[in-house]
Amino acid sequence: MRRDNILATVALLIAWVVPTALYGQPMALWTDSVHNYGTFHESDGEQRATFVVVNAGDSPLVITRVQPTCGCTVARFTTTAIAPGESGMVNVTYSPTGRPGPFEKTVWVYTNSVPNRTRLTIKGITIGAEGTVAKYFPEHAAHLVATQTTLAAGEVRKGLIRNNVVTLYNPTRDSVAVAFDNNTSHINIVAKPDTIVPGGISTICFFFNSQRTPVWGINDDTITMITHPVGKDDDTQQSKFNLVANVVEDFSNLTNEQLVQAPVCTVSDHKIVLGDGDIAGDNPTVASLELANTGKSDLVVHRIMTLDAAMSGACDKTLVKPGEKAMVTIKIDPTKVKGDVLNSDFTIITNDPVNPRIVVRVVGKK
Repeated sequence: MRRDNILATVALLIAWVVPTALYGQPMALWTDSVHNYGTFHESDGEQRATFVVVNAGDSPLVITRVQPTCGCTVARFTTTAIAPGESGMVNVTYSPTGRPGPFEKTVWVYTNSVPNRTRLTIKGITIGAEGTVAKYFPEHAAHLVATQTTLAAGEVRKGLIRNNVVTLYNPTRDSVAVAFDNNTSHINIVAKPDTIVPGGISTICFFFNSQRTPVWGINDDTITMITHPVGKDDDTQQSKFNLVANVVEDFSNLTNEQLVQAPVCTVSDHKIVLGDGDIAGDNPTVASLELANTGKSDLVVHRIMTLDAAMSGACDKTLVKPGEKAMVTIKIDPTKVKGDVLNSDFTIITNDPVNPRIVVRVVGKK
């Protein structure tokens, strides 16, 4: 048989087989597959939607199963067979209790038709009750409320990027625009969306780039968020976000040979004891200790760090050759010492892979 005759025969078989296979089958035709409840208050209670399916086929249609994808959603459906030309229903109930903000939920409906599965969607925005909002968004942030205003990035190896997420909720009756005053080069901020509708949610992602920060050890950065209701530029408010990260050097890839050749940081003392009255009055007190590099390569002094506002530290060298020494000085401001006793510490941060942070205690009495 010639090739064109074979192709013609196959085409005729397809034209005959497909309608024959479909004949006598049910066909689920949904009048709508998405229901938007719009914006409503949590106190309004359960929200209901009805989805209608018409049997456009030639045999009874049966809804075999309905499966919501969330415990907040309950579905009831027509359990009897739906005759050709008749209709059935799926009733979906959404419970907004304890769920402020926008939502979008899926309900899967299974039938004996082809295809046998249909996706129904419900969505809307819940304006949360005061107690619910306070539970999930405990921090006030200008016109908005937030999950948190202090973000701890933890320990970040130099060169890596760490991100933290804050969720904002708009409890007001106006759409609120969000912007940030960021004077750092090592933090990037992405807000999606940057305008939040009433009852809406925005996700704020803070990206901390440790490679760009000049500060080793603890980085405590403050970012200012500026908000205003849309169309009310004169009603501007501000809120502060604190991002804390501890930047450390990455020694994880050093070989044993490199560790043998590494710098070694030692100090003359791990405790500085001041005499009685050394921190009395208004004049600063200066204490010092000796730092030495007993290793085989250059020691880099990254930072003399203290979290005590009464103290500040410095080293007279940032690079200490093998066998050399440097002087670390600590200045104490008596006017900032809390109480009559100073009992604090400072940290020497270096590129010594074995002891990259040496802590020295400082004690004294007024």
